Amino acid sequence: MTHVIQIPDTGFVAVTGKDALKFLQGYTTCDLNDLTPSLAGLGATCNLQGRMLANYRIVRIEDGYLLRMHARLTEPFISFLSKYIVFSKAKLEDCSDRYKAWGVIDDQEQPPAPAGSCEALDDGWRIRISDKPNFEIWSEKDLTVTGTDLQWQALEVAEGILWVNNETTETYIPQMFNLHGLGGIAFDKGCYLGQEIVARMQYRGELSRKLYRGSGADLQTGDELSTPEGKAIGQVLAIAGGQFLAVLQSKTELSEVTTPGGKSVAVSLAQTA
Repeated sequence: MTHVIQIPDTGFVAVTGKDALKFLQGYTTCDLNDLTPSLAGLGATCNLQGRMLANYRIVRIEDGYLLRMHARLTEPFISFLSKYIVFSKAKLEDCSDRYKAWGVIDDQEQPPAPAGSCEALDDGWRIRISDKPNFEIWSEKDLTVTGTDLQWQALEVAEGILWVNNETTETYIPQMFNLHGLGGIAFDKGCYLGQEIVARMQYRGELSRKLYRGSGADLQTGDELSTPEGKAIGQVLAIAGGQFLAVLQSKTELSEVTTPGGKSVAVSLAQTA
């Protein structure tokens, strides 16, 4: 059975023009030279301190690149990059009114294909988001919805996919969202804004916080978690169907956490990478 969901809170930004590659390459963690019309990618744009302003899925289009990110970050993303683009033959455009993002969960057997495989459609693109037959469709047309938001959220939690939003922007470095494990950081590309911090964490330091997947009842997105002794360890950033993603202190090994209200909750934790 195939489930189609309109992915909530999605926005689109296009970076186009003669200098689109040259410009954006200096402000994204991925290597744009790896992208082709048949291969999409993941990436993030960081501030000087290496904190993600936004992360996104990115597709090569005829005259540049199209990025899907959280809807409430398109305006600050464009405002941030506008300071740097003035001398480039490139432009930034919010395309959120033009495209919608749809999630497709297909439990029917399909030929194997790698995550990121991209197929151009008449009015958009179909992107495989994992090695399973799960896709994003970016389209100018509406599709018939046959699934629920919760189904898509549960899929992303299971895959360890987490999106920066207006509450977490400029808070986390890319590795804290396991972006490197998802192929969204190219450590061998040239310099980009925030690259020094991102590279230092990879080669010279140890992350203070990492992404964990867990299960536990009575948790809410945004909950600040503590040890039973009251030591803060991190925050729940996504939750669906009793499963959650949280950025926690590295090497966290707990079977019980404390919520902001002081309630003890039994959990099972596993580091995503």
